[in-house]
Amino acid sequence: MRFARTTVAVTAAALLSLPVTAASAADADPEYPKGNPPATNCLPSFYNPPTGQKDKPAGHYYDEAPDKKTAFWFFAQSGTGSLPLAPALLSEFKRVGVKAEGICPVGVLKDGAGLWTPVGAEGYSNINFVNGRIWYPGGWKFTNTKTGRSLRTDGFWLHDFPLITKASGNIYVDEKRSPMMIEMAHYNTAEFYADLINPRMNDGKFSAGPLDWKFKMSEPYSKLFKEVLGVTIAPDEHVISLQINAAFVPGQNMPLKPGLAKDEPGAK
Repeated sequence: MRFARTTVAVTAAALLSLPVTAASAADADPEYPKGNPPATNCLPSFYNPPTGQKDKPAGHYYDEAPDKKTAFWFFAQSGTGSLPLAPALLSEFKRVGVKAEGICPVGVLKDGAGLWTPVGAEGYSNINFVNGRIWYPGGWKFTNTKTGRSLRTDGFWLHDFPLITKASGNIYVDEKRSPMMIEMAHYNTAEFYADLINPRMNDGKFSAGPLDWKFKMSEPYSKLFKEVLGVTIAPDEHVISLQINAAFVPGQNMPLKPGLAKDEPGAK
C-alpha cells in the first residue's frame, strides 16, 4: 500500500503543476521550444505538426497535448534523454550492417552508439491520464544497408501509467504508410520507480531523472527485427537504456549522459 500512496502523491503533484493555457493557443501552429531544440539532422516524421508533417496515416497515434501547451511530466519541464544501445544490439547491427537514423525531434549519437531525444512538458512529453501513455514524439529508423529493408518507429510511449511496464510505438515496415502499434520492450515497474529522480550535477548543470532504465526486447519486436532486418535479438534481452537529465524549469538544453555526444554539427 505504501507504493500506491506514493504513486498518488506523485500524480497529485504533477496535476498541480499543469500549465494553464489560453484557448487560442490550440489554434496556433505548434513549434518546438528554442531553449530545448530538436535534433537538426533527423528524418521527417510521418506525422508531427511542429515539423510541418500534418498528413497523419490512419492508425498513427499522436498525443497533441505538448502542441497545445497542456502537457506535463512527473517533474520535467525540459531536458534531454540519452538512449545508448546495449552491446548485444550494437554487435548485431555491425554484423548485419544496420544503419540507425533519428526521426525528428530525435537524433543519433556519435559512433552509432544510440539515440538522444529532447524531453519535457514544454513541447515534447506528456502523461495522458486517459490512456495511461507517457508520450514522446519522433523516433528512429533502422535500415539494413545491404537489403534496403527498414523498420521505423514514429512516435513512442511508455505505459500504462501508473504501473509502467512497457514501451510501444507506431511501427512502419519498409516505409509503407500502414503503421502497427507494437510493444517494443518491457521493464520492471519497481526498478522504474526506484530509479526515477536521482538529483545530481552533470556538466555543471543540476539535473534529475532516471540514470539507467534498462529496456528488454519484446517478442513481437524481436520477430520483426529478424524478419525485416535480419537481426537476431532474443525476447527479454537488454537492447537499450534510458538516462534523462531533466530540468524543473522550461527552456533548458540539458547535457547528455556523460561520455556520449550528439552526431550533428556543432553539438555536444
